[in-house]
Parts: sequence; structure tokens; C-alpha cells
Amino acid sequence: MTQTSPGRARSVRVALPPCNSGLGPGTEVLTTDGVLPVEFLSPGDRIITRDRGAVRLAHLFVRKVPRGQMLRLRPGELDPGDDTPDVLISAETRMVVRGWRARVLFGKPAALVSARRLIDGAYIARLDGPGTTRLFQLGFSDGQHLLQIAAGQWQVASARAPQPVTVRG
Repeated sequence: MTQTSPGRARSVRVALPPCNSGLGPGTEVLTTDGVLPVEFLSPGDRIITRDRGAVRLAHLFVRKVPRGQMLRLRPGELDPGDDTPDVLISAETRMVVRGWRARVLFGKPAALVSARRLIDGAYIARLDGPGTTRLFQLGFSDGQHLLQIAAGQWQVASARAPQPVTVRG
């Protein structure tokens, strides 16, 4: 059943259920000022995205989540000579998978999938232990973008920013 009432339409921001995608502390993000840990970003910074080039960061949401909802990506596991630091992301963060991994796992040349679908226990593993960790969610006013993390080895989708919703008052 839909209830309507007479009146003017107006746009307001509404709280959406928490989005569980995002980056953990120490995860490096490529910006126009160089590579910065996510916790050093602030609204107004220009983030280098795979799909749109440099895009201004509109919002940086930070919240605590249980450690079990986070994954550790270990770039050095596939290449022992690689000194790229480990990366923390939410298990719900969508990642771009390309090449042989995408063909073997998904039967396509590329796929955008939740990171939890890629857990293998070595290269991508759940964080252990009790407690919480900070989750950083990058929001852009023009929508969702593909961010480059882990020295460009991975592209992940940014969080979706709340959009104006029309309500009748």
C-alpha cells in the first residue's frame, strides 16, 4: 500500500542501512598527491580512479566493524619478490578480477565480485581474533568508481554515497 499526501516535493538526504564495503587502515590509495594510506584522506582530495581518472572525494565515512568482516590481501604471496604491503578490505568490497583468475573462477575475461568469493586462505584470508577495526568508505558525489590499491594490482569499487530521495511533505 502506498500513502501519498498533497504538498510540494523536496529532496532530502536519508540514512541508508550501513554499507559493508570499504578499506581497512593502512590500505594505500593512489591520489594526485601520490600514494596515501586511506586514513590520511579527507574530503576534497583527488583520487585516481580506473574508470574516470582523478575524481574529488566527497565523503570519507569511518566506522568500526568486527575483525571477522575484514580480509587481508597479501600481494607478496603470488610473487615472493614483491614488497607491496598487505591490504585490508571488507569482505563485501567488490573487486575486479581479470585474466586467468576470471576465466577459471567465473568463465569470463573480467568480473566484478565480492572479495569474500575470492578467499583462499593464503593470498586472501579473513582476519582472525576478537575485536573491531576501522572501515573507511570513500564516497564520490558522481557515483561509484574503481579505486586502485596495492600498488595498482587490484581495483575495488568505492562505497555508494547516499543519494537524495524525493519525499512528499
